[in-house]
Amino acid sequence: MFSLLRKKGILFLGLSNTISQLGDRLTHMVIITLIGVMFPGRISAFSEFSITFSLPIVILSPFAGVFVDHWNKQTIMFRCHLIQAVLIFVTPFFIMLTRSMVPVWILVVLFFSLDLFNNTSKNSVIPDLVSYDQLVGANSVIVTLARVATFIGMVGGGYLIRWVGWQIGFFVDASTHMIAGLLVLGMGAKSMFAPVRKDDFSFSRELQKSLRNFLLDLKELGILLLKDRMVVLVMISVFVLPFVSAVAYTVLIFLVQQEFGMGTPGVGLLGGIIGVGMLCGAILIGHFGRYVSRGLILIYSIAVLVVSFFIGPFLITPIYLYVMSFVVGVVYSFMGISQDTILQEDVSKGIRGRIFATKEFVTNVTFVVWAVLVGVISAMLGPFMIIRFVSIVLLVILIFSIIIYRSIPYELRSKL
Repeated sequence: MFSLLRKKGILFLGLSNTISQLGDRLTHMVIITLIGVMFPGRISAFSEFSITFSLPIVILSPFAGVFVDHWNKQTIMFRCHLIQAVLIFVTPFFIMLTRSMVPVWILVVLFFSLDLFNNTSKNSVIPDLVSYDQLVGANSVIVTLARVATFIGMVGGGYLIRWVGWQIGFFVDASTHMIAGLLVLGMGAKSMFAPVRKDDFSFSRELQKSLRNFLLDLKELGILLLKDRMVVLVMISVFVLPFVSAVAYTVLIFLVQQEFGMGTPGVGLLGGIIGVGMLCGAILIGHFGRYVSRGLILIYSIAVLVVSFFIGPFLITPIYLYVMSFVVGVVYSFMGISQDTILQEDVSKGIRGRIFATKEFVTNVTFVVWAVLVGVISAMLGPFMIIRFVSIVLLVILIFSIIIYRSIPYELRSKL
Protein backbone atom coordinates (compact mmCIF):
# COMPACT_ATOMS: atom_id res chain seq x y z
CA MET A 1 0.00 0.00 0.00
CA PHE A 2 2.67 2.51 1.03
CA SER A 3 4.66 1.82 -2.15
CA LEU A 4 2.14 4.15 -3.81
CA LEU A 5 3.90 7.04 -2.06
CA ARG A 6 6.60 6.65 -4.70
CA LYS A 7 4.13 8.19 -7.10
CA LYS A 8 4.65 11.95 -6.99
CA GLY A 9 0.99 12.80 -7.30
CA ILE A 10 -0.14 10.58 -4.40
CA LEU A 11 2.78 11.70 -2.23
CA PHE A 12 2.05 15.42 -2.53
CA LEU A 13 -1.73 14.99 -2.38
CA GLY A 14 -1.34 12.85 0.74
CA LEU A 15 1.02 15.34 2.40
CA SER A 16 -1.23 18.28 1.54
CA ASN A 17 -4.29 16.53 2.91
CA THR A 18 -2.36 15.51 6.04
CA ILE A 19 -1.26 19.07 6.86
CA SER A 20 -4.75 20.33 6.08
CA GLN A 21 -6.31 17.79 8.45
CA LEU A 22 -3.87 18.83 11.15
CA GLY A 23 -5.03 22.42 10.77
CA ASP A 24 -8.69 21.42 10.77
CA ARG A 25 -8.30 19.61 14.09
CA LEU A 26 -6.59 22.65 15.61
CA THR A 27 -9.51 24.80 14.47
CA HIS A 28 -12.02 22.47 16.11
CA MET A 29 -10.06 22.39 19.37
CA VAL A 30 -9.90 26.19 19.58
CA ILE A 31 -13.62 26.58 18.97
CA ILE A 32 -14.54 23.79 21.40
CA THR A 33 -12.46 25.58 24.04
CA LEU A 34 -14.32 28.86 23.44
CA ILE A 35 -17.70 27.09 23.61
CA GLY A 36 -16.80 25.48 26.93
CA VAL A 37 -15.87 28.86 28.38
CA MET A 38 -18.83 30.85 27.03
CA PHE A 39 -21.61 28.21 27.17
CA PRO A 40 -20.91 25.85 30.11
CA GLY A 41 -23.43 23.08 30.76
CA ARG A 42 -25.18 23.29 27.38
CA ILE A 43 -25.18 20.30 25.03
CA SER A 44 -27.15 22.44 22.58
CA ALA A 45 -24.15 24.78 22.18
CA PHE A 46 -22.18 21.97 20.56
CA SER A 47 -25.23 21.18 18.46
CA GLU A 48 -25.30 24.80 17.23
CA PHE A 49 -21.63 24.60 16.29
CA SER A 50 -22.27 21.37 14.38
CA ILE A 51 -25.08 23.00 12.43
CA THR A 52 -22.98 26.06 11.65
CA PHE A 53 -20.17 24.12 9.97
CA SER A 54 -22.50 21.68 8.16
CA LEU A 55 -25.33 23.83 6.84
CA PRO A 56 -23.17 25.77 4.31
CA ILE A 57 -22.10 22.47 2.77
CA VAL A 58 -25.73 21.40 2.44
CA ILE A 59 -26.57 24.67 0.68
CA LEU A 60 -23.55 24.65 -1.66
CA SER A 61 -23.49 20.94 -2.54
CA PRO A 62 -25.91 21.35 -5.47
CA PHE A 63 -23.42 23.75 -7.12
CA ALA A 64 -19.97 22.53 -6.05
CA GLY A 65 -19.77 19.43 -8.23
CA VAL A 66 -20.60 21.33 -11.43
CA PHE A 67 -17.84 23.86 -10.86
CA VAL A 68 -15.29 21.23 -9.86
CA ASP A 69 -15.98 19.33 -13.09
CA HIS A 70 -15.44 22.54 -15.12
CA TRP A 71 -12.39 23.98 -13.33
CA ASN A 72 -8.83 22.80 -12.85
CA LYS A 73 -8.94 20.72 -9.67
CA GLN A 74 -5.37 21.48 -8.64
CA THR A 75 -6.08 25.22 -8.86
CA ILE A 76 -9.26 24.80 -6.82
CA MET A 77 -7.41 23.07 -3.97
CA PHE A 78 -4.57 25.61 -3.96
CA ARG A 79 -6.87 28.63 -3.86
CA CYS A 80 -9.16 27.12 -1.23
CA HIS A 81 -6.24 26.50 1.13
CA LEU A 82 -4.85 29.99 0.51
CA ILE A 83 -8.15 31.72 1.31
CA GLN A 84 -8.69 29.51 4.36
CA ALA A 85 -5.27 30.48 5.70
CA VAL A 86 -6.07 34.20 5.38
CA LEU A 87 -9.49 33.80 7.03
CA ILE A 88 -8.07 31.90 10.00
CA PHE A 89 -5.22 34.38 10.44
CA VAL A 90 -7.49 37.44 10.72
CA THR A 91 -10.20 35.87 12.91
CA PRO A 92 -8.44 36.35 16.31
CA PHE A 93 -8.17 40.07 15.66
CA PHE A 94 -11.92 40.36 15.01
CA ILE A 95 -12.70 38.27 18.10
CA MET A 96 -10.69 40.65 20.27
CA LEU A 97 -12.23 43.65 18.53
CA THR A 98 -15.86 42.54 18.89
CA ARG A 99 -15.47 40.47 22.10
CA SER A 100 -18.00 37.96 20.77
CA MET A 101 -18.28 34.62 18.97
CA VAL A 102 -19.72 36.21 15.83
CA PRO A 103 -16.35 36.27 13.98
CA VAL A 104 -15.93 32.58 14.80
CA TRP A 105 -19.30 31.65 13.29
CA ILE A 106 -18.46 33.70 10.18
CA LEU A 107 -15.12 31.89 9.91
CA VAL A 108 -16.81 28.51 10.30
CA VAL A 109 -19.33 29.22 7.54
CA LEU A 110 -16.71 30.44 5.06
CA PHE A 111 -14.05 27.90 5.99
CA PHE A 112 -16.23 24.83 5.59
CA SER A 113 -17.83 26.19 2.45
CA LEU A 114 -14.36 26.23 0.90
CA ASP A 115 -13.67 22.78 2.35
CA LEU A 116 -16.51 21.36 0.25
CA PHE A 117 -14.77 22.43 -2.98
CA ASN A 118 -11.41 21.23 -1.68
CA ASN A 119 -12.66 17.78 -0.61
CA THR A 120 -14.70 17.26 -3.77
CA SER A 121 -11.63 18.08 -5.88
CA LYS A 122 -9.38 15.83 -3.80
CA ASN A 123 -11.62 12.78 -4.21
CA SER A 124 -12.05 13.49 -7.91
CA VAL A 125 -8.33 13.62 -8.77
CA ILE A 126 -7.27 10.36 -7.12
CA PRO A 127 -8.27 8.20 -10.13
CA ASP A 128 -6.11 10.52 -12.29
CA LEU A 129 -3.04 9.67 -10.21
CA VAL A 130 -3.21 5.86 -10.02
CA SER A 131 -4.42 2.90 -12.06
CA TYR A 132 -7.83 1.28 -11.54
CA ASP A 133 -6.54 -1.62 -9.40
CA GLN A 134 -4.65 0.79 -7.10
CA LEU A 135 -7.68 2.82 -5.99
CA VAL A 136 -8.20 0.99 -2.69
CA GLY A 137 -4.54 1.35 -1.80
CA ALA A 138 -4.42 5.02 -2.80
CA ASN A 139 -7.50 5.87 -0.75
CA SER A 140 -6.07 3.94 2.20
CA VAL A 141 -2.71 5.74 2.02
CA ILE A 142 -4.31 9.18 1.97
CA VAL A 143 -6.72 8.32 4.79
CA THR A 144 -3.90 6.75 6.83
CA LEU A 145 -1.76 9.88 6.61
CA ALA A 146 -4.78 12.03 7.46
CA ARG A 147 -5.50 9.95 10.58
CA VAL A 148 -1.95 10.49 11.83
CA ALA A 149 -2.64 14.21 11.52
CA THR A 150 -5.99 13.79 13.27
CA PHE A 151 -4.30 12.20 16.27
CA ILE A 152 -1.59 14.84 16.47
CA GLY A 153 -4.04 17.69 15.92
CA MET A 154 -6.59 16.53 18.48
CA VAL A 155 -4.30 15.31 21.26
CA GLY A 156 -1.54 17.86 20.76
CA GLY A 157 -4.00 20.63 19.90
CA GLY A 158 -5.78 20.42 23.25
CA TYR A 159 -2.56 20.84 25.19
CA LEU A 160 -1.15 23.39 22.74
CA ILE A 161 -4.14 25.68 23.18
CA ARG A 162 -3.98 25.41 26.95
CA TRP A 163 -0.27 26.24 26.78
CA VAL A 164 -0.10 29.09 24.22
CA GLY A 165 -3.69 30.33 24.20
CA TRP A 166 -6.36 30.33 21.52
CA GLN A 167 -4.91 33.36 19.69
CA ILE A 168 -1.64 31.60 18.85
CA GLY A 169 -3.65 28.47 18.07
CA PHE A 170 -5.37 30.32 15.24
CA PHE A 171 -2.04 31.52 13.82
CA VAL A 172 -0.55 28.00 13.86
CA ASP A 173 -3.70 26.74 12.14
CA ALA A 174 -3.40 29.39 9.41
CA SER A 175 0.18 28.34 8.67
CA THR A 176 -0.86 24.70 8.18
CA HIS A 177 -3.34 25.60 5.46
CA MET A 178 -0.81 27.79 3.69
CA ILE A 179 1.63 24.85 3.62
CA ALA A 180 -1.13 22.48 2.45
CA GLY A 181 -1.90 24.76 -0.48
CA LEU A 182 1.74 24.90 -1.56
CA LEU A 183 2.06 21.11 -1.40
CA VAL A 184 -0.87 20.73 -3.81
CA LEU A 185 1.25 22.36 -6.50
CA GLY A 186 3.67 19.44 -6.31
CA MET A 187 1.14 16.84 -7.50
CA GLY A 188 2.09 17.35 -11.13
CA ALA A 189 1.67 19.61 -14.14
CA LYS A 190 -1.45 21.75 -14.10
CA SER A 191 -2.62 20.20 -17.38
CA MET A 192 -3.06 16.81 -15.65
CA PHE A 193 -6.01 18.16 -13.70
CA ALA A 194 -7.75 20.11 -16.44
CA PRO A 195 -11.51 19.56 -16.82
CA VAL A 196 -12.78 17.00 -19.32
CA ARG A 197 -15.19 19.49 -20.87
CA LYS A 198 -13.36 22.37 -22.53
CA ASP A 199 -16.34 24.33 -23.85
CA ASP A 200 -16.98 27.93 -22.83
CA PHE A 201 -17.98 28.21 -19.19
CA SER A 202 -20.30 30.95 -17.98
CA PHE A 203 -20.45 31.37 -14.21
CA SER A 204 -23.93 32.94 -14.22
CA ARG A 205 -25.32 30.38 -16.66
CA GLU A 206 -24.00 27.46 -14.66
CA LEU A 207 -25.42 28.88 -11.43
CA GLN A 208 -28.83 28.89 -13.07
CA LYS A 209 -28.41 25.37 -14.43
CA SER A 210 -26.64 23.66 -11.54
CA LEU A 211 -29.52 23.50 -9.08
CA ARG A 212 -31.81 22.04 -11.74
CA ASN A 213 -29.14 19.54 -12.72
CA PHE A 214 -28.55 18.61 -9.09
CA LEU A 215 -32.25 17.95 -8.55
CA LEU A 216 -32.25 15.80 -11.68
CA ASP A 217 -29.23 13.92 -10.32
CA LEU A 218 -31.11 13.28 -7.09
CA LYS A 219 -34.10 12.06 -9.10
CA GLU A 220 -31.90 9.70 -11.09
CA LEU A 221 -30.31 8.51 -7.86
CA GLY A 222 -33.79 7.80 -6.51
CA ILE A 223 -34.64 5.78 -9.63
CA LEU A 224 -31.36 3.91 -9.29
CA LEU A 225 -32.13 3.14 -5.65
CA LEU A 226 -35.38 1.52 -6.73
CA LYS A 227 -33.57 -0.71 -9.26
CA ASP A 228 -30.14 -1.43 -7.78
CA ARG A 229 -30.00 -2.95 -4.29
CA MET A 230 -26.22 -2.65 -4.13
CA VAL A 231 -26.58 1.12 -4.44
CA VAL A 232 -29.27 1.03 -1.72
CA LEU A 233 -26.84 -0.73 0.62
CA VAL A 234 -24.11 1.82 -0.04
CA MET A 235 -26.46 4.78 0.50
CA ILE A 236 -27.68 3.32 3.79
CA SER A 237 -24.09 3.24 5.00
CA VAL A 238 -23.63 6.86 3.88
CA PHE A 239 -26.39 7.84 6.35
CA VAL A 240 -24.81 5.95 9.27
CA LEU A 241 -21.51 7.84 9.59
CA PRO A 242 -22.89 11.40 9.86
CA PHE A 243 -25.59 10.13 12.23
CA VAL A 244 -22.99 8.74 14.63
CA SER A 245 -20.77 11.81 14.10
CA ALA A 246 -23.57 14.18 15.09
CA VAL A 247 -24.08 12.30 18.35
CA ALA A 248 -20.35 12.11 19.04
CA TYR A 249 -19.84 15.81 18.34
CA THR A 250 -22.58 16.82 20.76
CA VAL A 251 -23.15 14.26 23.50
CA LEU A 252 -19.73 12.60 23.77
CA ILE A 253 -17.75 15.85 23.70
CA PHE A 254 -20.08 17.29 26.36
CA LEU A 255 -19.57 14.23 28.58
CA VAL A 256 -15.79 14.36 28.35
CA GLN A 257 -15.34 18.12 28.60
CA GLN A 258 -17.94 18.97 31.24
CA GLU A 259 -19.61 15.89 32.78
CA PHE A 260 -16.29 14.16 33.51
CA GLY A 261 -14.45 17.49 33.97
CA MET A 262 -11.56 16.61 31.66
CA GLY A 263 -11.67 19.87 29.68
CA THR A 264 -10.35 20.46 26.18
CA PRO A 265 -7.28 18.17 26.61
CA GLY A 266 -9.71 15.35 27.42
CA VAL A 267 -11.68 16.11 24.26
CA GLY A 268 -8.41 16.17 22.33
CA LEU A 269 -7.47 12.75 23.66
CA LEU A 270 -10.91 11.45 22.66
CA GLY A 271 -10.42 12.75 19.12
CA GLY A 272 -6.87 11.45 19.01
CA ILE A 273 -7.98 7.95 19.90
CA ILE A 274 -10.62 8.11 17.18
CA GLY A 275 -7.80 9.13 14.83
CA VAL A 276 -5.68 6.13 15.91
CA GLY A 277 -8.65 3.87 15.28
CA MET A 278 -9.14 5.37 11.83
CA LEU A 279 -5.43 4.96 11.14
CA CYS A 280 -5.52 1.28 12.08
CA GLY A 281 -8.70 0.79 10.08
CA ALA A 282 -7.19 2.43 7.01
CA ILE A 283 -4.07 0.25 7.20
CA LEU A 284 -6.13 -2.93 7.64
CA ILE A 285 -8.50 -2.28 4.75
CA GLY A 286 -5.60 -1.13 2.60
CA HIS A 287 -3.95 -4.54 2.99
CA PHE A 288 -7.00 -6.82 3.07
CA GLY A 289 -9.86 -4.77 1.59
CA ARG A 290 -9.52 -6.17 -1.92
CA TYR A 291 -10.03 -9.73 -0.61
CA VAL A 292 -13.20 -9.06 1.41
CA SER A 293 -16.68 -8.20 0.14
CA ARG A 294 -17.18 -4.48 0.70
CA GLY A 295 -20.87 -5.19 1.24
CA LEU A 296 -20.03 -7.39 4.24
CA ILE A 297 -17.60 -4.76 5.50
CA LEU A 298 -20.46 -2.26 5.60
CA ILE A 299 -22.83 -4.73 7.35
CA TYR A 300 -20.36 -5.78 10.05
CA SER A 301 -19.27 -2.19 10.64
CA ILE A 302 -22.85 -1.12 11.37
CA ALA A 303 -23.23 -4.14 13.69
CA VAL A 304 -20.19 -3.07 15.70
CA LEU A 305 -21.65 0.42 16.13
CA VAL A 306 -24.95 -1.07 17.35
CA VAL A 307 -23.20 -3.12 20.04
CA SER A 308 -20.96 -0.22 21.12
CA PHE A 309 -23.84 2.20 21.63
CA PHE A 310 -26.17 -0.42 23.16
CA ILE A 311 -23.83 -1.34 26.03
CA GLY A 312 -22.53 2.22 26.41
CA PRO A 313 -25.05 3.50 29.01
CA PHE A 314 -24.31 0.50 31.25
CA LEU A 315 -20.53 0.90 31.17
CA ILE A 316 -20.17 4.64 30.60
CA THR A 317 -16.88 5.84 32.04
CA PRO A 318 -14.02 7.85 30.54
CA ILE A 319 -12.15 4.60 29.88
CA TYR A 320 -15.11 3.03 28.04
CA LEU A 321 -15.58 6.18 25.97
CA TYR A 322 -11.97 6.03 24.87
CA VAL A 323 -12.21 2.32 24.00
CA MET A 324 -15.42 2.90 22.06
CA SER A 325 -13.79 5.84 20.29
CA PHE A 326 -11.03 3.58 18.99
CA VAL A 327 -13.56 1.04 17.72
CA VAL A 328 -15.65 3.75 16.07
CA GLY A 329 -12.51 5.11 14.39
CA VAL A 330 -11.73 1.72 12.86
CA VAL A 331 -15.32 1.40 11.64
CA TYR A 332 -15.21 4.89 10.11
CA SER A 333 -12.21 3.98 7.96
CA PHE A 334 -13.72 0.66 6.90
CA MET A 335 -16.98 2.27 5.81
CA GLY A 336 -15.56 5.49 4.35
CA ILE A 337 -12.91 3.82 2.20
CA SER A 338 -15.37 1.17 1.00
CA GLN A 339 -17.87 3.86 -0.02
CA ASP A 340 -15.32 6.01 -1.87
CA THR A 341 -13.79 3.06 -3.68
CA ILE A 342 -17.16 1.82 -4.94
CA LEU A 343 -18.01 5.28 -6.27
CA GLN A 344 -14.60 5.73 -7.92
CA GLU A 345 -14.85 2.30 -9.58
CA ASP A 346 -18.34 2.82 -10.97
CA VAL A 347 -18.39 6.51 -11.92
CA SER A 348 -16.89 7.98 -15.11
CA LYS A 349 -14.34 10.80 -14.88
CA GLY A 350 -16.62 13.45 -16.34
CA ILE A 351 -19.19 13.27 -13.54
CA ARG A 352 -17.12 12.27 -10.50
CA GLY A 353 -17.27 15.77 -9.06
CA ARG A 354 -21.07 15.77 -9.10
CA ILE A 355 -21.29 12.31 -7.56
CA PHE A 356 -18.96 13.14 -4.68
CA ALA A 357 -20.71 16.48 -4.15
CA THR A 358 -24.03 14.61 -3.95
CA LYS A 359 -22.50 12.30 -1.36
CA GLU A 360 -21.31 15.34 0.61
CA PHE A 361 -24.84 16.74 0.39
CA VAL A 362 -26.44 13.56 1.76
CA THR A 363 -23.81 13.27 4.48
CA ASN A 364 -24.19 16.82 5.70
CA VAL A 365 -27.99 16.87 5.51
CA THR A 366 -28.00 13.82 7.76
CA PHE A 367 -25.47 15.43 10.10
CA VAL A 368 -27.44 18.69 10.34
CA VAL A 369 -30.78 16.94 10.91
CA TRP A 370 -29.45 14.79 13.71
CA ALA A 371 -27.45 17.65 15.26
CA VAL A 372 -30.68 19.66 15.42
CA LEU A 373 -32.61 16.72 16.90
CA VAL A 374 -29.93 16.06 19.52
CA GLY A 375 -29.95 19.74 20.47
CA VAL A 376 -33.74 19.68 20.85
CA ILE A 377 -34.05 16.42 22.78
CA SER A 378 -31.12 17.32 25.05
CA ALA A 379 -33.51 19.72 26.78
CA MET A 380 -35.75 16.75 27.66
CA LEU A 381 -33.39 13.75 27.86
CA GLY A 382 -30.03 13.26 29.50
CA PRO A 383 -26.95 12.18 27.54
CA PHE A 384 -27.33 8.51 28.53
CA MET A 385 -30.91 8.31 27.29
CA ILE A 386 -29.80 9.89 24.01
CA ILE A 387 -27.16 7.16 23.61
CA ARG A 388 -29.84 4.47 24.18
CA PHE A 389 -32.00 6.10 21.53
CA VAL A 390 -29.08 6.05 19.09
CA SER A 391 -28.53 2.32 19.63
CA ILE A 392 -32.17 1.60 18.73
CA VAL A 393 -31.97 3.65 15.51
CA LEU A 394 -28.74 1.88 14.49
CA LEU A 395 -30.32 -1.52 15.18
CA VAL A 396 -33.20 -0.73 12.82
CA ILE A 397 -30.70 0.38 10.14
CA LEU A 398 -28.69 -2.84 10.62
CA ILE A 399 -31.75 -5.08 10.19
CA PHE A 400 -32.77 -3.22 7.04
CA SER A 401 -29.19 -3.45 5.68
CA ILE A 402 -29.08 -7.22 6.21
CA ILE A 403 -32.41 -7.65 4.42
CA ILE A 404 -31.15 -5.60 1.46
CA TYR A 405 -27.84 -7.46 1.32
CA ARG A 406 -29.46 -10.91 1.37
CA SER A 407 -31.79 -9.87 -1.45
CA ILE A 408 -28.82 -9.16 -3.76
CA PRO A 409 -28.01 -12.08 -6.10
CA TYR A 410 -24.84 -13.91 -5.06
CA GLU A 411 -22.97 -13.14 -8.28
CA LEU A 412 -23.56 -9.42 -7.71
CA ARG A 413 -22.62 -9.59 -4.01
CA SER A 414 -19.21 -10.97 -4.95
CA LYS A 415 -18.51 -7.81 -6.96
CA LEU A 416 -19.11 -5.45 -4.05
